[in-house]
Amino acid sequence: MRSSAVLRFETILRFDTVLRAKAVLRSKTVLASRMAVAGAVAATALVLSAPFGTAAAADLVWEVENPFRFFKRTSAFDLHERAYKAVRGAAEDPVPGNIVWRTERRLNDPDCRDRSSPTSCAATAGRGYEKSRLGWAAQTLDFTCYDRDARPRRYPTVCERQYSWGRAKEDTILPDAHTVIVRLAPEHLATATGDCTWTWQPRRGGAGETVRQACGRPFVIKRVPFSTSRAASGASVAVRLPDGRELADPNVVVEDVLVVAMGDSFASGESNPDRPVVFSAGREMVYDPVNTRDDVATRSMRAPVYGVASAPEGTNPKALPKRLMEDEVKGLIFRPTSAEFQAAFDRSRAQWLSADCHRSQYGYPFRVGIQLALENRHRAVSFVSLACSGSDTVEGLFGPREPREQTTGPNAQKSVVPQLDQLTELICRPGAPRSRDVTYTLPTYSIGSTSISSQTFTKFWCPPESRKRPIDLVLLSIGGNDVGFGALVAYGITESAADLAPIAGLVGRTLRFEPPVARAYLDVLDRRMKAVKDAFVDGFGIDPSTVLHNAYEPVEFDESGRVCGLQPTLGLDVHPKLQYSQARVQQVSDFTRELRARQECIADARKRPGCPRLATGAGTGFRFVTEHTNLFAKRGVCARDPQRALADQVNMAMPRLSLRTDDFQPYSPAAALPYGKRWRLIHSPNDAFLTANTHREGISPFDILQPAYAALYSGAFHPTAEGHAIVADTVVRHARDIVDRRAIVDAR
Repeated sequence: MRSSAVLRFETILRFDTVLRAKAVLRSKTVLASRMAVAGAVAATALVLSAPFGTAAAADLVWEVENPFRFFKRTSAFDLHERAYKAVRGAAEDPVPGNIVWRTERRLNDPDCRDRSSPTSCAATAGRGYEKSRLGWAAQTLDFTCYDRDARPRRYPTVCERQYSWGRAKEDTILPDAHTVIVRLAPEHLATATGDCTWTWQPRRGGAGETVRQACGRPFVIKRVPFSTSRAASGASVAVRLPDGRELADPNVVVEDVLVVAMGDSFASGESNPDRPVVFSAGREMVYDPVNTRDDVATRSMRAPVYGVASAPEGTNPKALPKRLMEDEVKGLIFRPTSAEFQAAFDRSRAQWLSADCHRSQYGYPFRVGIQLALENRHRAVSFVSLACSGSDTVEGLFGPREPREQTTGPNAQKSVVPQLDQLTELICRPGAPRSRDVTYTLPTYSIGSTSISSQTFTKFWCPPESRKRPIDLVLLSIGGNDVGFGALVAYGITESAADLAPIAGLVGRTLRFEPPVARAYLDVLDRRMKAVKDAFVDGFGIDPSTVLHNAYEPVEFDESGRVCGLQPTLGLDVHPKLQYSQARVQQVSDFTRELRARQECIADARKRPGCPRLATGAGTGFRFVTEHTNLFAKRGVCARDPQRALADQVNMAMPRLSLRTDDFQPYSPAAALPYGKRWRLIHSPNDAFLTANTHREGISPFDILQPAYAALYSGAFHPTAEGHAIVADTVVRHARDIVDRRAIVDAR
């Protein structure tokens, strides 16, 4: 039997992350004056970060079962792992730079032979067409450690997770153990016939287990101990082969990483529901008050300035695609004014991981977390995303905000708990005193007004010794709503505020203003961001260097890199008042460059010349991630596929039922491909209507206000699922660096 030192050395050699680990070791975290210690640290770090199943030089190989701890069931993770392995390439090669995008396409490309258009895809559909058309997240939505039925919706303190051997109840934030699967390395497995005797024991002492089983079977250790102290974690494993040889690994230690995502709609996954709306192939929704007699709908008749949905000649201008409802499935027609119709309409809505925040598994933070688990099978990822659409630092992080939907009825939720408060509940140990009250004063304003005031928030943090564990990585997207991103978009696609006045009344705030108003908010953004940094440090002990603050993807460019407006209604014909003005879109584009420059200064004033004096001083210390923005520069909301521009343009139109042919044109909404590959990486209002189809509650579903509401409030001008995967590819490179450095420090 070889010595344990030789075994550890051979274990190191087999891993495909050697080059990346060497780069980490060159960092200043390993001092040249401590070469002996550094060597030991390097070896430990490589063992910690090595993926399972690469070059086989170790005697025993092992992996964590169901390592993305957000998923309850192993089958949910296996779905991603199969796709990952199919596109990964050779195990000895570096992980491809676009691996998340490759995995996304493998998961979400619809099962059809011709994907050039929704119509051709439906005509050449395979057996898995319907399932694949709705996207991978629809298959995992019901198997997550998130309570969608609770009010308020929340992460449970304890989640019951399923493994190959049974179920275990685990703390969502801090597991006490992981399931690990151990196998003989291939060269030993090839010669080991008969039964092997496996033994494992906790490294910190205590009872282990001895099992005799066929050598070809994987050895499952149900609960390998885990602690935030490495010395108290892991197991030693040994096996006796039929010929008497003994193999061992004394350091089967799982690296568990806690990843927390916070912020706004660009992190929540807005516009990409986990289960999108399914539309009827033969019925349309006629938005006309004649279909209902309630008072709210008839008031729309007195609002001629709003108009109705536009449409090509030969179609009903008020008619748009209709959700597939249970009456149609049963061959019935529910009376439009009946409670039966309303209930069926509500049940056929899009399904979100968290409807109050339009949070979905397609958001880039989820994909970063999954990828970190996929590429290192000695790692588990504990993951929490609190990102919520519409959030800014005041309404969302420090204070409550309105839910995105489901605010009425018996299952209503009146407000979303501040994200900082939600995280406090999860991080603090049960019953721990909240003895650290700290106040934060943030500049505030009424959206649309340039008058700046202030508001003080008091937060009650638990002391450091009462926190369950440190947070290893924070994924943050914030600042866009602080400066009025949505109102600026509306400025670019409407002639005047009057065009959206009825919708503004529904959402209770100004929906449109010009860039000078946003600049007033930009001038105080640094003060808000300083409060965010201080709260992270005070409440959770977060090291600012472990915060990845994402730059916003540009949404305003066509396939040539020009701002939208050359074709004013492209992707906007869901409503007649929506059209691009190149001049206004250019003004908004100019402002978004100012926002990015200011955010760079706020993060690190030393990296950009000409930064003004800011409340953050030299910077928050957050890592501001920008590399992905170039990938969106010619793939914005109005971008057509350069190789098939005319065909793509046709398919960007809103499907409507032709009065002449009785067919939907240009394609049936029942064949829509919400997560199929597109050139544009940003959802248009037409896309949003056909994917999330969010209607305003409390008024008639036939109200003529509904089409514009559904188009704008369903996530228009946000990244597609494919766009989020592209963002994740950039972010995960930074995440690896942070996580690998943390693994080395822990090993020391």
